[in-house]
Amino acid sequence: MRQVPTYRGKGGACGLSDTRAVVREPGEVPARESGRAFAWIDGGESHCECEKRENDTGSSQSAGAAGAAGGPDGSASCWCWRQEYIEETMANQRDYISRPICNGISVPENKINALVAEGHGQQILKVLQKFREQNIFFDFKILVKDEIIPCHRCVLAACSDFFRAMFEVNMKERDDGNVTISNLSPKAVKAFLDYAYTGKTEITNDNVEMLFQLSSFLQVSLLSKACSDFLIKSIDLVNCLQLLSLSESYGSVRLFDHALDFVQHHFSLLLRSSDFLEMNFEILQKCLEADELNVPEEESVLKAVLQWTKHNLETRQKYLPNLIKKVRLHQLPEKTLQDFLHSEEHLLKSANCSVIINDAVKSVQNFSGLFPDARPSTTEKYIFVHKTDEDGENRHTFCYNIKTDKWKELPHTHMIDLPGSSLSSYGEKIFITGGCKGNCYRTVRLHIAEPFHDATDQTWCYCPVSNEFSIVSAMKKPRTMHTSVVTLNQLFVIGGKTRGAQETRSLLDVESYNPLSKDWKSVSQLPRGIYYPEASACQNIIYVLGSEVEITDAFNPSLDCFFKYNAMTDQWSELVAEFGQFFHATLIKAVPVNCTLYICDLSTYKVYSFCPETCVWKGEGSFECAGFNAGAVGTEDKIYILGGDYAPEEITDEVQVYHSSRSEWEEVSPMPRALTEFYCQVIQFNKYRDPWSSVLTICSGEF
Repeated sequence: MRQVPTYRGKGGACGLSDTRAVVREPGEVPARESGRAFAWIDGGESHCECEKRENDTGSSQSAGAAGAAGGPDGSASCWCWRQEYIEETMANQRDYISRPICNGISVPENKINALVAEGHGQQILKVLQKFREQNIFFDFKILVKDEIIPCHRCVLAACSDFFRAMFEVNMKERDDGNVTISNLSPKAVKAFLDYAYTGKTEITNDNVEMLFQLSSFLQVSLLSKACSDFLIKSIDLVNCLQLLSLSESYGSVRLFDHALDFVQHHFSLLLRSSDFLEMNFEILQKCLEADELNVPEEESVLKAVLQWTKHNLETRQKYLPNLIKKVRLHQLPEKTLQDFLHSEEHLLKSANCSVIINDAVKSVQNFSGLFPDARPSTTEKYIFVHKTDEDGENRHTFCYNIKTDKWKELPHTHMIDLPGSSLSSYGEKIFITGGCKGNCYRTVRLHIAEPFHDATDQTWCYCPVSNEFSIVSAMKKPRTMHTSVVTLNQLFVIGGKTRGAQETRSLLDVESYNPLSKDWKSVSQLPRGIYYPEASACQNIIYVLGSEVEITDAFNPSLDCFFKYNAMTDQWSELVAEFGQFFHATLIKAVPVNCTLYICDLSTYKVYSFCPETCVWKGEGSFECAGFNAGAVGTEDKIYILGGDYAPEEITDEVQVYHSSRSEWEEVSPMPRALTEFYCQVIQFNKYRDPWSSVLTICSGEF
């Protein structure tokens, strides 16, 4: 039984002034209390019972009699006013139950009235500024040059971390009540105080450097950021190097990053200006380290280093070895390197750089095309597409120029791609690993159903520049139906089956290949077996997706395996990703874009990005359509989805592009031929040795 606070009022005929409402469960009878009238609510019905305190003679008046008699003053009977009270109680049960009882009197529940004074902070500032104008309540002085500027400690500490630290720590200035500032002008200090007392200032080309300096010295973060933002908007070829120096002096990382990015993207133009010759060593070194350095060819980088050194040879010659090592010499033609050895012989020898150039010559002679570190601005980028028909005779090989949106059909490539093999690009070359010998089916579902897989351990290398196909070092184990991916200058082969009958379990062994040393080595095993996996590399992390259950010609398993491999630490981990929906293992394509993993679901036409911190997939958008068994690649900020089939006899040549930076799709030039279940890889060549630049164009971006 729950009690409602006591209600005091006229007792009517019963003569009782104390009445209590009780909320109880149906069928529960309230206990009586002497001298009180009870009202109770039972299952939504109201009841009232009065009990008159017995007099000295022991007589009492029943509730019914009292109700019939009514009040002596003509007021409503006891039952009537109680009935009204009960109805009110029923309407406001919750409110009454929550109210406290104080000496039998119902008091309102405690209430909190929040007072929010709009503009209170601004009002405080106005008052403080008025104190400043009236020269009252000053408790501190700033001594600058020959001027004494009075102010309030609380304002200084609230606005400046410099002054806050001064007042919090037991410093001499705190006790003396003044501080001498020698590296700021009176004008700058007054400008700071104007900002501190009003929260406002006007930044112009004339005063931005002064404000930047004082905000840096006095540690006024909001003002410093405002100055950085102002200068970022003004970066151009004339002032970019000056702003780099300024940002370093005042410790503005934000301005430094923007200015450095501008210098790197306009490096070729800066080389023509005299300002480039005044660039300091640290900035030049940072530029040379960047992949984003915008130059037409690597040769111009070497020329720039030599030109910068010669401008002040006596002091800069000592920097030359470090700077030349930042030039990607192995991306230059052998003849160009030899020419520099002769034309700059004296300088290179005196700076002990001849050995560095000679080592680069040997690298080019032995490993040309095997260096994947070419700067994007010096290369031509393509999507390479290859398919061998089921008969093993007819081959279709195309390349798509990403910049020009044009397709080209490539001449006979002499490539060997066995059923179940895997293809990956590395530098300017293409590596093909494993597969099944004999007359296995190439179609995935039929290939899996083969009673025996005569897998091979062979690895081949195709060089598009020379159009040569050669065999290289064999893997440690034969494998088919696997995947391959490149990271940290190594080729990794993952998953698949080894040589044996159809019942043979998936391989847990993982291997890596170094194209320069030409050797294979075993690395950590997969956590579990995985069939026909999808793999993508994001920097030094390899993501692998697939199914633990083998696909058959009548079964398409769910995507239930998601692994992460750290190539730096050689460690696997199993991820529990929140996919948000059901995926089929063979109907997704995994691609890396700007170090982010994306998957394209070919059944729902949706794209998802993966967040490694939260292990959650985020929906990024939808594409118009895509066939099953389509190809997918990622490059720069784009995802390309190519071809595929909607039905066994309905194969498409369509190509769609997703721009991740703006979440938009567009259709580009279709492939020269409709294809499904084919290889596709992004590959790039140095412009000076691009083998496909002169190949006949057979398809353009015009529809």
